[in-house]
Amino acid sequence: MGIFNAFFFLLFLFCYEETKYVPVLNGQARAGPETEEDLSVPVDPDHKSAVQSDTKAALAVEPSSLHHELDFSIAINPWQKRLALWTPTPEPIWPYFYRPFYVLFTFPTVFFTGLQYASGVVWLTITANVLSLVFPLPPYLFTPEQIGFMSLGPFIGNLIGAFYGGLLGDRSILYFSRKNKGFYEPEMRLYILHLPTLFMAGGLIMFGATISRGMHWIYPSIGGAFFGFGLGSIGDATLTLVIDSYRDITGDAFTGIAFLRNAISIGIPFAISPWMERDGLQNMFITCGFISLGISLLIIPMVFYGKRSRRGLAARYYRLVEQQGHNHSG
Repeated sequence: MGIFNAFFFLLFLFCYEETKYVPVLNGQARAGPETEEDLSVPVDPDHKSAVQSDTKAALAVEPSSLHHELDFSIAINPWQKRLALWTPTPEPIWPYFYRPFYVLFTFPTVFFTGLQYASGVVWLTITANVLSLVFPLPPYLFTPEQIGFMSLGPFIGNLIGAFYGGLLGDRSILYFSRKNKGFYEPEMRLYILHLPTLFMAGGLIMFGATISRGMHWIYPSIGGAFFGFGLGSIGDATLTLVIDSYRDITGDAFTGIAFLRNAISIGIPFAISPWMERDGLQNMFITCGFISLGISLLIIPMVFYGKRSRRGLAARYYRLVEQQGHNHSG
């Protein structure tokens, strides 16, 4: 492994070219209607949508005006410059250090997603550690290979959950949007998470209780699959919620979410053995199940108050977007 890592370190050092791209922004005038009277002409209701789409097309920037041909007469940078350690650019780097924390702790939707994501990783860490601690012992006496196969249940559940929260979620928002007179709200992705919430909490309890009683390995596998289903569904839906709500600051939001996930889960492996010895395996997972249920039920206030928070923080969001634009343009 050391030789393998050393080889790729040298390969990266001498062959990985600079990937930072510093764009040149050229302003383009928008093409609009000739006069205001063009927009005030009476419209037949049957053709209203067609006229509106034509108006939007007229107000948009023509894609062809933003296209630039490559000038192949410009020489490529020399090898030393392509492998330069530093590439100075106009924007300051320090906002990238504090802005993810600002976004995480001032936008409730981002913090909610980070909490859901972090709790899922915590339960995943606990279940994985319990498998390696308990299953080599009686009554299971599993080999390392058999312990590895015990992860198949959560994997299958997570895969199904990804389709539930992803594919079914995309289709469900079409239905809910039609019910909302054609208007889509990002919080609609949370409407179908009642089942994953129950499956995640119930799966954790089933996983721990069946292992504690020495039941056949298929039962904790099923419990792990239930947990994996909830993890995949809630994770997909909440992360997409952030993308749909704050698309232009997604990078900062995801960085903050990753920080919260790691900050909460980093100490969990050290607490598992003392916790298990003090409360027992069954009580430990019952506690995990109810904590999971409480965190997942935060979906309910997010459904009711998420839109209100987005409206209240709209000015702050657009100010961040504008700051990013100024940084990238120099």
